[in-house]
Amino acid sequence: MAEIDLDTIHLADPAFWKRDDKHAVFAAFRRERPVAWQQHPGREGGFWSFTRHAETREISRDANRFVSRYGSGMAVEKPEDAYITGGMLNRDPPEHPRLRRVVARVFTPRLLRDIEGDMAASARAVVGAVSERGTCDFASDVANRMPMKVICDMLGVPEADRDHLQHLTLQALGYGDESVGGFAEAMTAFLALNAYGEGLATECRKKPADDLITTMVAAEVEGERLTDADIGIYFQLLITAGIETTASSIAHGMAQLARNPGQWAAWRADFDGLAATAMEEIVRHASPVVHFGRRAAVDTQVGGQAIAAGEQVVFWYGSANRDETVFANPERFDITRTPNDHVGYGGGGPHHCLGMHMARREMYHFFKELFATLPDLEIDLDAMVPINGMFINGMRSLPCRFTPVRSLS
Repeated sequence: MAEIDLDTIHLADPAFWKRDDKHAVFAAFRRERPVAWQQHPGREGGFWSFTRHAETREISRDANRFVSRYGSGMAVEKPEDAYITGGMLNRDPPEHPRLRRVVARVFTPRLLRDIEGDMAASARAVVGAVSERGTCDFASDVANRMPMKVICDMLGVPEADRDHLQHLTLQALGYGDESVGGFAEAMTAFLALNAYGEGLATECRKKPADDLITTMVAAEVEGERLTDADIGIYFQLLITAGIETTASSIAHGMAQLARNPGQWAAWRADFDGLAATAMEEIVRHASPVVHFGRRAAVDTQVGGQAIAAGEQVVFWYGSANRDETVFANPERFDITRTPNDHVGYGGGGPHHCLGMHMARREMYHFFKELFATLPDLEIDLDAMVPINGMFINGMRSLPCRFTPVRSLS
């Protein structure tokens, strides 16, 4: 393998994310420069890059030293702009826990029990919709459809609007990939999603329904109702987090199973016995969210590096999830891996993913239905087209074929 010159690597440059050797580059950073200053290309300023598991967890869990209100990306934002794109993700105490409690009331164990049947039905509908074709694009026709159906059903989104919302979600989170667009296009998509959600809230005030938007309209945060604009931002956050991250995990997981047919066969043969460890390994290996950032609130030190108050710090989930000091043979995809202390749902702390339990149940029902309905599914790995985004590790295309089977849904 050719030696990697880390002085030439610019992680904030979209061109970097087209490289085929990204994991090798991050491995070099972990070995040689686990804490590294990264300059923004073409402009002033930069950020401290953290590529190891330990520092990712340390920063994620310390909301006193590292704050979120200035944005969760590679650059410091104005708090009002950060809220528009990230909602409660880009808030700190006391606002963050107050806002988080609204959604926490929804994503409860009771809710998951109540919608188990709905998720199983969604899996049957999604797989059934392609089962008679014999060929399809696993990424766009299947993987994207499962989480979109689940979250849109919960939010009361009309069927006719769902494809457009999925397009906006990719545009919002897939920035950096030349086929998706840049930061300007991402901001346009965020604003469009916010406006759509705000419109749903306005309609629900006039005509309440049995859906999550109506629940948020009626919710009180310490005696105060959320505004329609607040609900629009909540909607955007739930849509973007609920669709693209789970879809990316499913698509990348399927690609890894195709690369490891023995593990695929083993999971089909003992689905429930291997489901828990298989789903965690899919999320670890895929690491659907590429990075998150924080701003140092005080002068501090992490990983032996002095960090000044006001400087931005960025941690890379895909690198932390391949840290050799935590995971044996980290590049190996292993559905029996245990323990598996990955950070695919966040590194812990107050911003840990609220929807992780729902994502696990979605994947469980999806893969169970897929294996049962399309047992001879074949993935065309040579035709796979990843999304080389700077925030989401997605999949644009993953062609597949199978023996057509009549849908019973």
